[in-house]
Amino acid sequence: MGTVRESWPVRILKRLAFLIYHYPRLLFYPQVLLLVLSVYYTVAHLQFSADRNALVGADKKYHHNFLEFKKEFPGQDDIVAVVESEDREKNRQFVERLGAKLEAEPKLFAEVFYKGDLKMLGPKALLFLDEPTLLDLQKTLREYKPFIAQFAAATNLNSLFTLVNHQFRTASRQQNSENESLVKALPALRRIIEQGTGAMLRPGISPSPGITALFDAGPEAEAQQYITFAEGRIYIVNTRTGKSELNGRAVERLRQLVAETQAEVPGVNVGVTGEPVLEKDEMEQSQKDSTVASIVSLLLCAFIFIFGYNQTGRPLKATVSLLVGLGYTMGYTTLVVGHLNILTVTFFPILIGLAIDFGVHLISRFEEELKQGQTEFQAIEKAIVNTGVGIFTGCFTTAGAFFAMGLTDFKGIQEMGIITGGGMLICLIPMMTMLPVLLLRGRQNKIDHAASFREDKRARIERYWLDRPGLVIGITLAISIACLTQLRKVRFDYNLLNMQSHGLPAVEFEHKLIASASKSVLFAAVVATNSLHALELEKRLTNLPTVASVDSMSQFLVGNQTRKLEIIRQIKQDLASIRFPPVDMERPVIAELSRTLWSLHGYLGLALSTLEEMQDSADLAAELGRMRKAIESFRQTLLNGDPVTVATRLANYQQALFNDLRETFRAIRTQDDSAPLSIQDLPPALRNRFIGRSGLHLIQVYPKGNIWERQPQQEFVRDLRTVDPNVTGTPVQLFEYTTLLKDSYVEAAWYALGAIALLVLFHFRRLAWVILALLPVFIGTLWMVGVMGATGIMFNPANIMTLPLVIGIGVTNGIHILNRFSEEQNPGILAKSTGKAVIISALTTIAGFGSLIPAQHQGIASLGIVMSVGVGTCMLAALTFLPAVLTLLIQYGWKMKKPSGNNALSSLGREEPR
Repeated sequence: MGTVRESWPVRILKRLAFLIYHYPRLLFYPQVLLLVLSVYYTVAHLQFSADRNALVGADKKYHHNFLEFKKEFPGQDDIVAVVESEDREKNRQFVERLGAKLEAEPKLFAEVFYKGDLKMLGPKALLFLDEPTLLDLQKTLREYKPFIAQFAAATNLNSLFTLVNHQFRTASRQQNSENESLVKALPALRRIIEQGTGAMLRPGISPSPGITALFDAGPEAEAQQYITFAEGRIYIVNTRTGKSELNGRAVERLRQLVAETQAEVPGVNVGVTGEPVLEKDEMEQSQKDSTVASIVSLLLCAFIFIFGYNQTGRPLKATVSLLVGLGYTMGYTTLVVGHLNILTVTFFPILIGLAIDFGVHLISRFEEELKQGQTEFQAIEKAIVNTGVGIFTGCFTTAGAFFAMGLTDFKGIQEMGIITGGGMLICLIPMMTMLPVLLLRGRQNKIDHAASFREDKRARIERYWLDRPGLVIGITLAISIACLTQLRKVRFDYNLLNMQSHGLPAVEFEHKLIASASKSVLFAAVVATNSLHALELEKRLTNLPTVASVDSMSQFLVGNQTRKLEIIRQIKQDLASIRFPPVDMERPVIAELSRTLWSLHGYLGLALSTLEEMQDSADLAAELGRMRKAIESFRQTLLNGDPVTVATRLANYQQALFNDLRETFRAIRTQDDSAPLSIQDLPPALRNRFIGRSGLHLIQVYPKGNIWERQPQQEFVRDLRTVDPNVTGTPVQLFEYTTLLKDSYVEAAWYALGAIALLVLFHFRRLAWVILALLPVFIGTLWMVGVMGATGIMFNPANIMTLPLVIGIGVTNGIHILNRFSEEQNPGILAKSTGKAVIISALTTIAGFGSLIPAQHQGIASLGIVMSVGVGTCMLAALTFLPAVLTLLIQYGWKMKKPSGNNALSSLGREEPR
């Protein structure tokens, strides 16, 4: 043959082969040192970010609005404990106990909000009530005043019921205010006894029955004090840390306290949810799934490699080289990005499945050349140069698909592209340097050199479609048409909850709140300049068809409060003479309390016998009967339990009860009636929620529909923007986040296609070859989407990554096949090392992505499913459809000229067989 001009890639690769063969230590030991430094740097500096909002760039207007909102109203992330049972009293007991535990740790739980009682609302609490409610309160207090005044001297349960006994003894048949007050107080007294029984049975410190026990407001009125849903079946406790960096610790601590409280109040279903919880759980589950997937992927790839080549030495060498590249990538990620997020945490198993392909193709060609009688140097040179050109081009095209993500407007996708694209290029280094060094060591080389290359059954199988190219193309088109009919079934699922793990408590309770609540727990945020502006916006927002309710402080801060102040003064005057003494801090004497209650039991019996002579007294008689049963149960528990335990628990209960009553009446007597309610008068929990750092007012707007679903979400945001174009908050972020993510991946797919087409054109220098290389990608992608439609798999914010990746990964098959075809002008590929390498590399890639399928996180699992299908269909199209097309073109006399840069390939070692 005449002298041929070598292209510059060929010259570089030949020099690399020379260096590997003659100076192996120069390429081995420095990489070991670099690996150690990379791992150390990663461990010391790599962070994990669970904040979904950090995935969006601050240059977006809606995200800029959100960031400004977060600055003005910091710490708006609610961590929510959801308490569910059919027993309202159990629910109340739980939230009271849990709330007390949270309030005892103010450094971690800066705000705790689960009820709106007088003590929490501060010295102007009564101004939060509307005028009719204030008048009802005034009436109730006046009716109960004789009862309250007479028993205000009680300091413990025994003295309370001693006074009740005295009231029964001195009661006359004449109706008077004291008798009427006592009768009205009977339900409250019964409830105090019943809850006392529960306090002795439950561990921990029992809460007070509350002021409603005294006034007998009933379960509905009591529920109004708490944050409840589903007609009292669900109670919730809201807490905030005030600092987003504390959210993770707060979630863990809250779960510990929930577990402790469940031991005290069994029989309730409790879960922790809220945005910080969902983000934390999602990140932790993703990390766990990715770690497991990485291990499974590595083991599967090694197994496929070993099984495919019927040896262990070379596959293990490739695996070691891959691990070195992954170590470099971790250091690169730490240096360039500094953290992993919910998207990028999956890059490790993905890289394992992709980068191992470099070793597959290199080893396949090296083994083939040895079996054809080449020396070790000739074999390694031939593998590095001839196959290396395809490896480099395939690597650059796949990396280009990833780097195309960096051109999008979505920060999280940009980071995924930068990390994985850079990782592909970095992993190529040890696979093309360290792996060849390792391949030159070992006795397998002598075995292969002594063996002869022979055509195996893969060639006979391939003859079926090479001899029938028209049939293969026809079958391919028929399958493609069938897949086209399924395209309409595939849509994009915007609901981020559908990506979370099955059975995740945070998600389950989020769904329960959505299903049971009259409004969502997520709100949009509209910011007003002052109270009047907030009131105006509130009126307009309330009229929107997609708005369920609006919360703000404007209704309390605006308007004439003169009449309310006058009612408050009258209430204070009515209670001015009532003073509760200090609470008895000693343990109750069980015997004395038992005797007092037994006396009361007798008085109630006498009252019942007296009622038999009266008419229209059935309701009162029933109440007396219920109270007698409550006393019997109380005394039985009191006398049959462990004396120390019973006395301790009962002491805690009576102290909570009398402290609550004392503090509640003190709060009423000391209400500030000097001036209307102002911003400065708001309690911290409300002021921090609704008044910003610079005095701006927050309006929380709650949607009617399920805000996680696309249509209600879109309609809600659209309506709000008619009132305030700068509306922000979680619903707006969810809407824009998923929209941008989807559009960015579609955009990345187009960028990837363009970049890959240019790279393939640069490699082959023929437009026809570019079309041929991309044909398996188009066919395989169509088949993949057809399978998705037939099986009901939807695109989602996790697996939409498939679009650019399938293009980048699928085109490498066509590149390797066309490279080998350019050497031999023979469409038979399967029988050669190239066909074997395409199969093995596709299987290892499927293993890499398939390792994600068992993931608990549904988004990650769906990514594994879709990518495994996509890689498999692209491989099938490349090994059947592309050779059939090449065969048909040759039969019709189409001349396939070699790319000019590849002419020198056949000059290496010995001439390739034709």
